[in-house]
Amino acid sequence: MRLDDAISMNPDYIVVGAGPAGCVVASRLSEDPNVKVLLIEAGRSSDNFRVKIPIGPAMMITKPGWDWCWETPPDPTMNGRHITWSAGKVVGGGSSVHGQVNMRCLPSDYDEWATFVGDNGDWSYEDMLPYLIKCEHYPGSDSPVRGRGGPLNVADMTTVHPLAEAFVGAGEDRGYARTDLNGEDPIGFGLTQATQKDGRRFNVYDGYIRPHAGRPNLGVLIKSRVVRVVMENGAAVGVEVAAGDTTKIIHAAREVIVSAGTIASANLLMKSGVGPGEVLQSAGVPVAVEVDGVGRNLQEHSGLSLSRFIKDAWSLNAAQARPDLGAKYLYQLLVKKTGPFSSPVVQAMGYVRTHPELPNPDLQLHFLPFAYRMKPESRSALAAEMPKKAAVAMQATLCKPNVRGQVRITNADAESAPMIDHHLLGDERDLQTLVAGCKLITDIFESPRFAPYVVSGCNPLTNPTDDAGWVDYVRNNTNIAYHQVGTCRMGRRDDPAAVVDPTLKVIGADRLRVIDASVMPTVPSANTYIPTVAVGEKGAEMIARGV
Repeated sequence: MRLDDAISMNPDYIVVGAGPAGCVVASRLSEDPNVKVLLIEAGRSSDNFRVKIPIGPAMMITKPGWDWCWETPPDPTMNGRHITWSAGKVVGGGSSVHGQVNMRCLPSDYDEWATFVGDNGDWSYEDMLPYLIKCEHYPGSDSPVRGRGGPLNVADMTTVHPLAEAFVGAGEDRGYARTDLNGEDPIGFGLTQATQKDGRRFNVYDGYIRPHAGRPNLGVLIKSRVVRVVMENGAAVGVEVAAGDTTKIIHAAREVIVSAGTIASANLLMKSGVGPGEVLQSAGVPVAVEVDGVGRNLQEHSGLSLSRFIKDAWSLNAAQARPDLGAKYLYQLLVKKTGPFSSPVVQAMGYVRTHPELPNPDLQLHFLPFAYRMKPESRSALAAEMPKKAAVAMQATLCKPNVRGQVRITNADAESAPMIDHHLLGDERDLQTLVAGCKLITDIFESPRFAPYVVSGCNPLTNPTDDAGWVDYVRNNTNIAYHQVGTCRMGRRDDPAAVVDPTLKVIGADRLRVIDASVMPTVPSANTYIPTVAVGEKGAEMIARGV
């Protein structure tokens, strides 16, 4: 759709951002033929080879043509390293550039959300399970909590690394159950389920928008950046859109729904005059609606990997050094829809407790069929050094980081990036949990399940000999999981820290909602894609019901 066509459409609802929540909201609202919905995306089309192939993230993450590349200042808790906070700059958002890991997270994650919104907020696991089922098509289980016939295709891996099975077995050796990580009791170890179909990425656009592209009441505008929500007397009446050299206003007859992602949604609200008064005034933005919580409560999963060179098993690293292997794997992907290049970034996962008395797991462990080394200049794990010999890695990621950060604007320029103020290892409890995770991974590598495959250390080359050495290793190697949440968190309308109420309406504003991962009060215990889709499903249903 062209910009002028979008204006003449006279939409009832404008959805900003065609990511995991925005595509869901636009699709569900447009099921009513009497409602006109406009979905606006700043990024490019997802109809591209890089998006479709499972190894595509390495070609998109930290690449400005595909990634917003939100940069942070030097982090003193990580020895002054910079980290790029990636977000998909493409139709499908994160679902077009992420590692295709399908995780619902833990029931306790949603029950925790419910404590923020009150007893009648309808955000508990019991409340959210119908949406988790509704969004999914997974024929691999007949469990009553798994979905069939939903928009998003979920598949078991076509090519399982032998050490992925060893990883799950090592979990069983330590007393953890082998489990369906998205099933009735997800705590344990299991093989990854992927958001794929026929060995290719299946993103949220493929599931929710592409099948309905012919709806006359659904418009999609790409390569068009919303620079501000137009506010009049405390109400959202439309958006100002920049497309090429043209900037125009599109009016919304009913509501504007901001679904731009945790960093961009907070940034857009503040650039539109909705946010903390002190921050807006210092940036030179007139205050339309003062909402102190916008940009605060920023959370992100932090973690790091340990790796070993291996023998007698395939590795994505080896394909770098041997073009014949790369060609073989590509042939298997394109022709047979199998092989190492069809693999998601993570092949197996496990929830673990570093202390047995903990009520819930505090670490998520991942098995990766490749290895990488973070260097001081590495801005991302996917842009780090990859050794050119067969190697595998295990990653430890915090389930519930204690540290909190903030996103804030520093000027009124619509094109300028916000400031991300977040010290990943700024809480000693998080640091010590990751140290414990490193020791646990070391034990697994040295276990009877793995030891026969291990040749030598990769990263680290040799293990630290004391806790001080492990602390230094953690500070030098920690990175993010691309799971940022929380900057527009939900809560009761009388909660001074809340940005949106339980119906996801911006508190103090009219005709304006936020529906994406930014509304999550706390980060879920694992990958945030499917929880974000569920938020989109619930948000769209509330709008359709007139809530």
